[in-house]
Amino acid sequence: MEKRKSRRIPVSIKVRYRREGVFDKKISEAFAENMGEGGMLLMFVEEPVAIGNVLELEFITFRQPNPINAKARIVWVKELKANKTYEAGVTFTEIREKDLSLIRQWLQAVDIDRLLSIAVRNQASDVHLVVGRPPTMRVFGDLRPITPQELTAEDVRSMVYGMLSSEQRERFERDLELDVSYCNDVGRFRLNVHQEKGQIGASMRYIPTDIPTLEQLHLPSILEELAKKPTGLVLVTGPNGSGKSTTLAAMIEIINNTRKCVVMSLEEPIEYLFRPKKSIIEQREIGIDAHSFQSALKYIVRQDIDVLFIGEIRDLNSISVALSAAETGHLVLTTLHTMDAVSSINRIVDAFPANQQQQIRMQLAETLRGVVCQVLLPRADKQGRIVATEVLIVTPAVANMIRKGKTEEIKGVIETGSRLGMHTMEQSLEELYTKGLVSRESILSYTTNPAKYL
Repeated sequence: MEKRKSRRIPVSIKVRYRREGVFDKKISEAFAENMGEGGMLLMFVEEPVAIGNVLELEFITFRQPNPINAKARIVWVKELKANKTYEAGVTFTEIREKDLSLIRQWLQAVDIDRLLSIAVRNQASDVHLVVGRPPTMRVFGDLRPITPQELTAEDVRSMVYGMLSSEQRERFERDLELDVSYCNDVGRFRLNVHQEKGQIGASMRYIPTDIPTLEQLHLPSILEELAKKPTGLVLVTGPNGSGKSTTLAAMIEIINNTRKCVVMSLEEPIEYLFRPKKSIIEQREIGIDAHSFQSALKYIVRQDIDVLFIGEIRDLNSISVALSAAETGHLVLTTLHTMDAVSSINRIVDAFPANQQQQIRMQLAETLRGVVCQVLLPRADKQGRIVATEVLIVTPAVANMIRKGKTEEIKGVIETGSRLGMHTMEQSLEELYTKGLVSRESILSYTTNPAKYL
């Protein structure tokens, strides 16, 4: 604690001050150039007061709009002859506990902000903090240490708690799990805090400010047609970290640019931030704007929306509401953690009791517009990753297969449906490999026919 307490961080803050006990109560201004839990370094623009005098201070930090008031004693003074000003070190003698806590949090956040800055400069997608390991970033799918030093439990706790508000700390300590967003000068991050072997761990995903287009993401153009559907259900599926949220953000931006409608998103936490253009876009974060997906979805049909984006349909209740919203004239965009179109359909049906499954097949046949499955593969030139996809467009024939429970026949329709924009994951992988965009080693992890690439 002593090391943390004596530590200073660079700042540039305007500080208003006056000497305690002076009758004219003249208010002067200075700049703080660094700050610690115990005091700060002030750069005076006029004659300083003497060592030992107590100053009444007022200043504002970037983390809180309300001013912090404190008293501090001058412990040393130095004249800067080059510009005829003075600097002085002051030690806090009176400060409110909540303001001291804010400064402490600021100090803690400096370490993580430095690591995140390095990660973003190296085009990392994720950063991991684990006790006993160096801080680690994922760059184009590969894990790399950011610094060589292993993190202690106190290191991780300090950095993580430096990113959280007091309310978020309480939620984590109660639930031992927390999904929130974190913003700093580098950008926005999706932050997951958890416990591992009794210690705090964290994973952070970088969320770019600019929403990429389908073309920039190398996604099939048929996704634009799916985004422009007036009603129905569109699924984007794939393993964790496959870019599903980015794909959906690109599709929502198409709607934003082309339709006058109301878009509602339910996310945990909010990732991409949208700037309304032709559309009204409301983004609700679970835990802040709603208690749960279930409570938010309960009233969604009463909010005069046209498009509903659900971060993920996780259970029977959220699947039911998504299907109902699609059935009642809304376009619903959402994600599943499945690897192909057929398993996505089966996952939804199997989530329900056996006596309801035929009804769900009927609803899916009527509402499902398309399924996009995706994985990210390392590029052969080592310059990032590229997406491989499977696309199912629900035609009357596909809808009939869903209705009759003959989903095993859908694969054949996808294989022969190229004129409608359909293709299988296998066909996408083969195309990427033939063009030299991915290596044989990358293909082998996902292909159902590895002998083809030997």
